[in-house]
Amino acid sequence: MMGRRSWSDYRLPVPRNPDPKHGRWILPLIIVAMVVLTITFVNSLEPAEDEAGTTTTTEPPSTTTTTTLPIDVAAFLVTLDVYETQLNAFLGDIDGTNSDWEARATSQAETRAAFEAVRAQVSAWESEVAGAADVPAALAEAHVQLVLEVEQLTPAVEDIIAGFEAPDDGTLRREAVIDFEDQVAVVLDAIDAMRELARHPEGSTTTTTDGGGGEEPTTSITTTTTSTTVPGTNA
Repeated sequence: MMGRRSWSDYRLPVPRNPDPKHGRWILPLIIVAMVVLTITFVNSLEPAEDEAGTTTTTEPPSTTTTTTLPIDVAAFLVTLDVYETQLNAFLGDIDGTNSDWEARATSQAETRAAFEAVRAQVSAWESEVAGAADVPAALAEAHVQLVLEVEQLTPAVEDIIAGFEAPDDGTLRREAVIDFEDQVAVVLDAIDAMRELARHPEGSTTTTTDGGGGEEPTTSITTTTTSTTVPGTNA
């Protein structure tokens, strides 16, 4: 009969750990990770700005110039604008009538009537410019030059009509239209010359003030009237 067994005889055998210090590899990994993070953080830092290289630019103050013109000169500037508008209207009528005839969009009678209508309007406008009563004394000489150039417009339209009626291939009419356009440009230049003279007449006063910012100098015209006589328009 076999002998009696104890409880210890029924326990399963436990395998023995070959490395009794199994946690010793964790500390080196932590150290390596800290070194890598430190290097990464240092490399990500932006270099400090060099305060010695900082330059501050201050813009010069703006200058505003105010020019006070005599009342009659300021009013005549409006008249010159009206002259320019009327002259451009005459040019548009001539070019439009000529283009319509080139395309044969109008009859010969309609074309002649259109050219003659412009001639009548230009002739009446010449008389209006020559008889202007609101010309300032400072612009009198320039106005005489303007009148002399304006007087060349009616003969130019008459040359267009003569070219239109000429028994040629239309060359005379086309050349006359070009001559009219050139004369219109001359009159426009005379108007611009009067504007420039009007902005800088004798007796005008100019004041200059400084302000902040860097804007360009500006010029303004100051008058003491709100009523202006404008010649009528012949259209």
